[in-house]
Amino acid sequence: MNKVNFPALHCDDVYATCLLSVGPRSLDYKIKLNRISEIVATSWQKFDDRCTPKNLHLFPPCHPRNKEQVITGNVTKDDLMNLYTRHMLKLGSESRKIYDKLRAASNGVCPLCGINGVATLDHYLPKARYPLFSVNPKNLIPACQNCNEGKSDSVFVNASDLTLYPYNDDNKFYKTDWISATIATSNGILVFDFFPDPPKKWLNVEQQRVINHFKNFSLRSKYSINAAQFVTTINSDIRRMLLNGDHNVVQSHYQELAGKVPFNSTLRVMYNAIAKDLNICRGDY
Repeated sequence: MNKVNFPALHCDDVYATCLLSVGPRSLDYKIKLNRISEIVATSWQKFDDRCTPKNLHLFPPCHPRNKEQVITGNVTKDDLMNLYTRHMLKLGSESRKIYDKLRAASNGVCPLCGINGVATLDHYLPKARYPLFSVNPKNLIPACQNCNEGKSDSVFVNASDLTLYPYNDDNKFYKTDWISATIATSNGILVFDFFPDPPKKWLNVEQQRVINHFKNFSLRSKYSINAAQFVTTINSDIRRMLLNGDHNVVQSHYQELAGKVPFNSTLRVMYNAIAKDLNICRGDY
């Protein structure tokens, strides 16, 4: 997982910019969405106010299935969701430039898993449940296709339900190891199994948030698949080091390597797991 520097955007202008991409054939649609501009601005300000204390769970969700549910004025949930899917994403529009700028903010790597490449934007608060935030840039997180599609449209009921918010979450989530792995062997091949392991000194709400993030974005599966590409090289390196040294050499090697890669990255978790397992360091597999 990676923190993301929010790009230089004037959030107040984004809603109006998205409305600019609405064509003359949809004038009535444009007029009624323009009429709620102040309501949208107020709700977005509340989003900002609740970001830092991580109180985003306090927003009431709308009905999960009724697209014709009126959200405010005579504007429906479907109207607001379409502002994103049909107009913000419109190729060649000014709003598409905003979309592309947000998508590029994490330097091509999905900040939700830290593994796959960015392909889209993920709504932190799902647009199907919180349509007023459909085009709120603070609610749009660069993401890989898998993280975006694999996440459900469920709501955050409590603060402990919140997944990590890459734009301004506490550094502890990105500068502390909270993912660990066990190692099994199969026909002489190392098999890693990953699990959330937050520090016990963290507050319970902090521990639960990373556990939920790990579960909601299927990181156990993503990390295991990613780890498989490194196993053959690791097997060979351990055998090579044991030809001229003992388990201490292997252990020190992986402790050193772990310190050179990002916290909670697949490789760091793997290297730490190897260094802690003396049987693996001895080559007893």
